[in-house]
Amino acid sequence: RNPSRVLELLSRFNQIRALLVAAHIEVPMELQGAIDRIPPMLRALRLGDGALAMFNGGLEEDRSQIDAVLTETGVRGKALTSAPHSGFQRLVAGRTVIIVDTGKPPLTGGINAHAGSLSFEMSVGKDRLIVNCGAPGSESDHWLDAMQGTAAHSTLSADEKDSAQFGSDGSVTTGPSNVECLRREADGSVWLETSHDGYRRSIGILHRRKLYLEASGEDFRGEDIIEGSGGNSFNVRFHLHPGVHASRVEGKSTVLLKLAHGAGWEFQASGGSIDLEESIYLNGRDEPRRCEQIVISSPLHGNGAQIKWRLHKI
Repeated sequence: RNPSRVLELLSRFNQIRALLVAAHIEVPMELQGAIDRIPPMLRALRLGDGALAMFNGGLEEDRSQIDAVLTETGVRGKALTSAPHSGFQRLVAGRTVIIVDTGKPPLTGGINAHAGSLSFEMSVGKDRLIVNCGAPGSESDHWLDAMQGTAAHSTLSADEKDSAQFGSDGSVTTGPSNVECLRREADGSVWLETSHDGYRRSIGILHRRKLYLEASGEDFRGEDIIEGSGGNSFNVRFHLHPGVHASRVEGKSTVLLKLAHGAGWEFQASGGSIDLEESIYLNGRDEPRRCEQIVISSPLHGNGAQIKWRLHKI
């Protein structure tokens, strides 16, 4: 559930195997089996720039280190696209890569537990476009509480609450008991239908998120649905990477996005008011960087809500 931990584990397993081989000791089947199984999962958690997506306390990490660890395994092969037991889905079309968190928050302490159910990160080529805010480098960092919260992720939050609640040690005390995901593919296009019940106990609502990536990779659409009569308001956040320049189109629910290498994309939405707000990005290597976020918001009137949005290349 934490991409950085996947990298760390695989690196340690490689080192243990190398020591055993050097000492002429037979490598246990369990160790070799783990080394064989982890690389497809680690590849699944890489965005187009070769670094890792940031979920559950994970950081970008260094691309060259990731390459080296994967090479040391001697295991070739493609990235997993569907990893239901790990709680991730990978959508790839054209130059676009999207990684979606479709699992429960990990029941561990500290920075490894985030309330980011159904959040996603997206890259186009080597440019990151939609991100989560990331994580601090240590559990003592003053950013920790904020980075664990739902508002620090590209997903929906209701009543400014988190979809999971945390204890004093940073571990999850309550959260989604059921996270569902259905995946379909046809002619290069991918559909996901997901849901989580993290707000059922506190507010009385269910969050459903439908995602569609067209085969060219240049048209990505989503629908966020709130089912239930509870709640006072909602926000759907799309945190933008610091390399993305955003500008509102006057009088329209449209935001123009220019990626770091110059590509232009357009964001459109309905079902709530759309704003550009400040955000923050912590990738574990640099100082916290200012960025922006697109926020769709609206009051709730006791009959749920339906928010539709679209990202497409222009």
